[in-house]
Amino acid sequence: MNKILYVLFVFLLAFNCFGQGDSTSSFETKFIKHFKEHYTNDSTFIIDKNLLFKTSFESDNFTLSISEEKINFTTETIVLKNPYYSEEYDESDNDYDYIKNYPKSYSVIFENNVVSLFENGKFACYDIISFERNIQLENKLNLKKFKHHWIIDKKLMAQSGNSKFIWNNEEWIKFKESNPLKKQTKLFDDSEFIVYSDCFGEWGGTIFFYERSTSKIYFTESTCANTVIKSDKGYEILAHLGHMIGSSELKIVSDPRKLTLLKNKHKNRNKNEEALGYSDKSSASVKNFDLYDIQIFSLFHHNKQKLHIINVADLTFIAKISNSQIEIVHPLFFNDLYTHNPVTTQYEDATLVNLDFDGTALEREVSLLLILKDKIVKIDWNELQNN
Repeated sequence: MNKILYVLFVFLLAFNCFGQGDSTSSFETKFIKHFKEHYTNDSTFIIDKNLLFKTSFESDNFTLSISEEKINFTTETIVLKNPYYSEEYDESDNDYDYIKNYPKSYSVIFENNVVSLFENGKFACYDIISFERNIQLENKLNLKKFKHHWIIDKKLMAQSGNSKFIWNNEEWIKFKESNPLKKQTKLFDDSEFIVYSDCFGEWGGTIFFYERSTSKIYFTESTCANTVIKSDKGYEILAHLGHMIGSSELKIVSDPRKLTLLKNKHKNRNKNEEALGYSDKSSASVKNFDLYDIQIFSLFHHNKQKLHIINVADLTFIAKISNSQIEIVHPLFFNDLYTHNPVTTQYEDATLVNLDFDGTALEREVSLLLILKDKIVKIDWNELQNN
């Protein structure tokens, strides 16, 4: 009996190892095939798992390969219907009314729920594990009609009329302190700063640091910021732009107070119709990298690793970057998941990436990526999105 059990154990172990190897082989084969088909006219290098792509500018000198260490995320796609969906927006003579069926401000996570705000000024709340509607929380929150919402200091803040309110777990309390946010999406906040940005595409973008103790605002160029994290180096700002061949940069600001101070004389754009950020001549920021042919949509921490969501050659995947090496660690959905103005927010137990897509709902959120411990869920609003 012991011999039979031993043979069975060895068989199961071998089967398991074979299955993992086959999966890894398939992972690599699909990527190699895709890049060979995409770069059929490029004979400057041999495409294999160790070199799928390299940047075309000598100043970049970055290469893309498949990592030996994969991350075993499971993936899932679900569709959530706007509970306040109105067919009159879809049937309207106004070409852009249909976008009103998408969230009017970027969704947040609050009390383990995805909290989204829709055109009628009401919230919809979905549990981040079961994705069932939390009607109880909705009934508590929907005591007013709101225009925009954020998470500040881990609390839910929303604007109703010309006033902002904070939810104190029982009721909305009017927020009497100064706050710079209007319709902007918050990129980051800590005890010192609230960080937000604007974007004018090929004309550039600006990132703003609002100092909470003084109400002063400092700014610099960032085209266009999608993620801000804080490290021992300072504030790390990831930005990307899809114009022409696409580009990405990572900029580090060690002390925002050394950037240019925003004054009344400043306008959104200067005389050359460039973003205000180009007016910053402080040299208080340092570029960690500046890439072309690559768009990096997101930066987040997972199990003490710094990971990126990257788009290259009409394919979006998860990778880690070490010096000039970009290594793919997960294929994500192995498709061209594209977005124009994403925003990444890292919470204690989850990461949320808001995705817009101009061809679907202009600048409104059409999808979300919810990154949990070992799972990534793509949430599409109203219908399956191909962005």
